[in-house]
Amino acid sequence: MKAGIEMHMTEHLDTLLAGLSAQAEDSSAPFATTRYTENGQELAIGDGLWGTCDATGPYRHDFTDPETGAAMCFTTVTEGGKRGILALRSEPGEIETIVVRPGLMGSVSAYADGADRLDAAGGADPAWFAPIPEAERVSREELVRIADAYFSAIERNDGQGFYPFAEDCVRYEHGYRTSGEPDARDAGLARDPDTPYIPDFKALGVKEQFETGFFRFVTRIRDRRFVVVDPALGLVAALAFFDHDGTLREYELADGTPATAGLTQPFSWQIAEAFRIENGLITQIEAVLNPCPYGMKPNW
Repeated sequence: MKAGIEMHMTEHLDTLLAGLSAQAEDSSAPFATTRYTENGQELAIGDGLWGTCDATGPYRHDFTDPETGAAMCFTTVTEGGKRGILALRSEPGEIETIVVRPGLMGSVSAYADGADRLDAAGGADPAWFAPIPEAERVSREELVRIADAYFSAIERNDGQGFYPFAEDCVRYEHGYRTSGEPDARDAGLARDPDTPYIPDFKALGVKEQFETGFFRFVTRIRDRRFVVVDPALGLVAALAFFDHDGTLREYELADGTPATAGLTQPFSWQIAEAFRIENGLITQIEAVLNPCPYGMKPNW
């Protein structure tokens, strides 16, 4: 029965994404009574991405919740000659999107070719889709607790928190591998021009990164919503905001090393993030981030 529900949710995403890229009035008709937001702003169905999207994909990573009927996906988008990344949440009567448009009005100078990287990958790591053995499955509540611990670990990160990561946990942001990156080892201390990190930091495992206390400059992580949970696959897909108040300009890592965040002004990230959890530990992370006004609310 669950497999049928999941297929229905996936087919619904198919229809929705096809409608986005059709740029025709009848393509939005099936969703006419649906509430739609794009980067936190409520828009009419047919406006925004509905009018500019020429194509989605080929990269696409779906997450479905057989209990609630919710679904979320990460995919790439083309608007004219511009490439971007889309995180889309769909529930009955609701469509919520985060559209990352690198270079638009100063948006996301890092990760500039993330969409191309995702498309070149051909799809998400197959490890995301391996069923969790029934004897090892945990409750929805426990999966959410572990995913929430990830956000709590970043908030004012001091290197001393609860960090539920497998040793081989891998994190991808906008198609860039930002942990355990072998090519980043001994690459020096100059900041990586493609991501917000120093290459040597990307070479560390996720748990090692958190234990440094590097993320201390993240003031708070709020409006955390865990919108898709699937115990059979150990999946949690979440939406949240990362606030940076800009006041922590210099600080020390957990080992006493002086550090600077390079942040002197307040801003927030609107984030969609997904987790694969096995045996109580996070093994895979995929994230999409879009800058937004400091303190912006989700409008949901």
